Amino acid sequence: MKIVFQIIFFSIFIISCKEEKYKYEISNFRKELRSSLESLSKEESLPTKDTVARNFLEENATKNELIKLMDSKNPLLRIIAYRTIVNRQEPEYFDLLLGHLSDTARVKTWIVEDVLEFKQISDLMIRIAHYKNELSPIQKKYLVEKVLLEHPYLDISTWMIQDINPDEKYYNLIKSRAQTKRKFCEDQLSACYALSKFKKDNDVDLLYNVFDGNLKNDECVKLIFRSVETFPNEKFYSLLEQYFEMNIKGKLSPKENIYDEVLYFSRAVASYKNQNALSILKYIEQNNTYINHPYWPPANKEFVYKALLINYDPVYDNLIQQLQKEFDKEELNRIGSLRRDLIEPNEKPEW
Repeated sequence: MKIVFQIIFFSIFIISCKEEKYKYEISNFRKELRSSLESLSKEESLPTKDTVARNFLEENATKNELIKLMDSKNPLLRIIAYRTIVNRQEPEYFDLLLGHLSDTARVKTWIVEDVLEFKQISDLMIRIAHYKNELSPIQKKYLVEKVLLEHPYLDISTWMIQDINPDEKYYNLIKSRAQTKRKFCEDQLSACYALSKFKKDNDVDLLYNVFDGNLKNDECVKLIFRSVETFPNEKFYSLLEQYFEMNIKGKLSPKENIYDEVLYFSRAVASYKNQNALSILKYIEQNNTYINHPYWPPANKEFVYKALLINYDPVYDNLIQQLQKEFDKEELNRIGSLRRDLIEPNEKPEW
């Protein structure tokens, strides 16, 4: 009974502390700011364009007032205050971010022009600091550690986990995420991709089962292929053969365009560096898709060529030389004839 009362007491204490932190009403601010704050507080989502109220706040609020506004009772005003601090390049922006990582209230924000989502305030703060101020490598490393070890519930942790290099202090978190089926397959498979970087044999069965369960889901296969390319265990090869039979063999045609899935599939296959892999890659290369005519080379040849260079092995020499003869010098330079800049722009890690 005593333990139960202690739990209740500490729960009430924690809730009270959280409520006390966000304590300021609009009436607690200077009269000159109140009209703008009232206007901003009535916005249905985080404003993405300049407004009279937003501009007035940025031009007239002091730094201390903005810091105080980050503890407003209104979640929208808290994130607007932080964005203003970052826009003004106030030097305290990073320390303020660290002090508000537990702010998990959600506000509506536009992700793209026609997509409105509820995002955590601390998640938005991290993204604002990252994109506006370009966090230094040291700041990023420290922030990743804080998020993954102390605030792993933040949405942005999924992106961080996918980007970082393998580090044992994050292994248990990553494996737990890889084992957990989520609403969106990308969330679980991004953790599988991170787990594959550790290249541990005792993870093979787990990874295989997740890959096998998602192989027919077009939204997930890129991460499956990237994981296999990173950790080309023999057990995974049967999944590539299965995908080849379902989606590649007899399916490539001048009437149908091919997409990045074939690029990542080709790279995963090429990572095995053997004759079986070479046979599949030759099939893709030989079944031209001329939908992009008159441009050359067609995507299938370019995808295979990139895969061969990224996962080079002497077994691929003849096919590489054949493709180089087909491409002109300008195309070779664009693709990366010197085996540089071959990864796709969205693969470059930001954390």
